[in-house]
Amino acid sequence: MVVLFTNLSTVILWMNYKNQLLTFPKANNYIAPMKNLFTSCLLFASVFAFSQNQSNPMQTVEQFFDAFHAKDSLGMQELFLPEARLMRSGQRQGKPMLTQNNIEKFIRSVALRADAPTWKEELGQPIVQQHLNLASVWVPFRFYLNDQLSHCGINHFSLVWMGEQWKIISLIDSGTKECTE
Repeated sequence: MVVLFTNLSTVILWMNYKNQLLTFPKANNYIAPMKNLFTSCLLFASVFAFSQNQSNPMQTVEQFFDAFHAKDSLGMQELFLPEARLMRSGQRQGKPMLTQNNIEKFIRSVALRADAPTWKEELGQPIVQQHLNLASVWVPFRFYLNDQLSHCGINHFSLVWMGEQWKIISLIDSGTKECTE
């Protein structure tokens, strides 16, 4: 019977058929790199598992616009935190302005709008930044009424990971009629 014992300084091989004890003092040269490899694999696996639990924040933005176009008030409402803010930035008479809007009124106006004119918001290429449970999505848009360009600008979403889903904590957009095709 052969038994192998390990510790940081020696590897002991016990051979009980001769009752001899053999030691190998250079065993640390092999054990330390294996411990580093094991630790690295464990760290990678835990980071990978954490990232797999979080969806992409852009999915929440896309869900918002799907609900927006479908006039789905519940679908929009469930994506916002109760304390979320909705704002618009722009220019009025050549001066910068910022207005805050009531999210419930916004959702109600979207859900109860008439079928005509048709609303369509097309999104450009998003820039998504994320750190731990905080994310930012900056995405250009073009807004059409009955297929006619009404205005364009940038949507900026701030999102927080709440354990199961990204939630919108703020949405601010800029709007201008000075759009290039």
